[in-house]
Amino acid sequence: MAQTSYELTVADQSAANELIEAAGKLSGVKWVNVNMDKGTVVITHSDDFNEADFKSLAGL
Repeated sequence: MAQTSYELTVADQSAANELIEAAGKLSGVKWVNVNMDKGTVVITHSDDFNEADFKSLAGL
């Protein structure tokens, strides 16, 4: 599985949980990790992951 990392500041744990839940519903997404301390989100995904959909969801 491929992984893609994004720099993203998440306000709090509640916002992180919402992002994880919403991103987990996107096509091809297998796993979502938000690291609030580092300001990163790592998406583990299959080949059918649509990066534009995630960026739109995350406001990137």
